Amino acid sequence: MGDTEDDLDDARTAEAIRGEVKVDRESTGERRIVRFAVGRHHGRNWRLDKYLHAILPTISRSLLRRWIEQGHCRVDGRVGTPRDKLSPGQQVELNQPLPPPAPADASRPQPTMLCADARFVVYDKPAGMLAHQAGRILSGTLINHLQAWLEERGRDPADARLVNRIDRDTSGIVLASLDLEAHQALSAALDAHVLRKEYRAICVGVPDPATGNWRDPIAEGSDESIAMRIAADGKPSHTDYEVIARAPGDRYALLRVLLRTGRQHQIRIHAAHNGHPLVGDWVYGTACAQLAGQALHAALLEFPHPADGRTIRVEAPLPAPLSALWDHLSAGGAVDPVALTADQRGRLGIEETRSGPRRPAWLSADEFAALRREAGEG
Repeated sequence: MGDTEDDLDDARTAEAIRGEVKVDRESTGERRIVRFAVGRHHGRNWRLDKYLHAILPTISRSLLRRWIEQGHCRVDGRVGTPRDKLSPGQQVELNQPLPPPAPADASRPQPTMLCADARFVVYDKPAGMLAHQAGRILSGTLINHLQAWLEERGRDPADARLVNRIDRDTSGIVLASLDLEAHQALSAALDAHVLRKEYRAICVGVPDPATGNWRDPIAEGSDESIAMRIAADGKPSHTDYEVIARAPGDRYALLRVLLRTGRQHQIRIHAAHNGHPLVGDWVYGTACAQLAGQALHAALLEFPHPADGRTIRVEAPLPAPLSALWDHLSAGGAVDPVALTADQRGRLGIEETRSGPRRPAWLSADEFAALRREAGEG
């Protein structure tokens, strides 16, 4: 939601590409082969990796780029590169490596299907599950689950497309379309701010006023860190919040949050920047023993049915870990801070040096110095 005009133009062009291009698919068991001719009207001079992402929107662009770099994609018979600019009529073939079947893990929470229709599916995604393939993770994602569900019903798994996405450690509602026309209609509703997305969050302290909004512009962080940053030249961003419950001593609050725009990490960085980081958010706040990630849940989604326009309303209750955490906090309990793991430090770009840890990109120098003084390190 709330993308810039350039973002929306790219999204519309990607939809036009999918409507224009006829894709042939073949599976060999170890590979899925995708073949198509570049269309004549849309996406002219787009990079190969960007065009492929338009054709295969359920696969991250970074993963497609890696496959191209590994020699799995040919353009007019020659090995392509991610930066190749495409021309109408060129023949593209991607030999998509398929991951081995993931071993069953009964201990890992599975997504719950909240609502199913011939045109769309709504899931309640558990915290800890990726919405789509990314990096080295090719299986066990929500889109894998949906593709398997479609295959069981004799439908083409390539028809599955995510309309909205949430972070790995955020639980809650994810909407997926099951055909191109439905995806176009739902994406248009998303662009027009017709979809209503409401979250529940547990934050440190109590925002004042109890009902308000955060409008700090959000920009990308450094290449070394997954963290976004607040910056004057960032994209306009708008988050509405309301305090719906308080813990004793105003140590924590349960929030209702409504997204007006849809930037990466928007709720998390807005809350932290305004002095109320989400409990367990190790990127913008403090890791804790009670949760693997941030206390954030996508609780409600309202959207127009892609066929007849009637309003569909879907709710997902607060998951057991967050419900138990809030019961603990509202009874006067507290969370237990823990140190970052090596993996988390690496994802934040923090390295030990002779002068101490490197400042994360999302903290100003003054804020970082203050934190180190509080920790007795400076």
